[in-house]
Amino acid sequence: MSLVRLLLPLALISAFTACGDKEIACTEEARSSVQITLVDESDAPVVGATVTAVADGQDIACEDWDASGVYTCGYEVSGVFVISFEAEGFESQEIELEVSLTEDECHVETVQETVVMVASAA
Repeated sequence: MSLVRLLLPLALISAFTACGDKEIACTEEARSSVQITLVDESDAPVVGATVTAVADGQDIACEDWDASGVYTCGYEVSGVFVISFEAEGFESQEIELEVSLTEDECHVETVQETVVMVASAA
């Protein structure tokens, strides 16, 4: 048996294996980790709420950029988020959400949730 016949299968195996080792080119965009829409019981946006988040022991900033009742918490942070909501005239609430990485591990899968704020008893 010639040396070429022995080495050819090894060369083919190496070539096909190398194709699977391509580097993934991640984009430079920053995806939000959590987007929460706060509404009251009549489905109107709740603006001016205090929204705080903690993910795996780390404080995460939450902001309502355009006063629409949509609060964004963190960018490219994965893990278990505990998010608290307080707004004047409403009962305080807390939810827990898990944010995972995308399959290619370049970004997070943004979790979107709607939270209905319940009016506090007067």
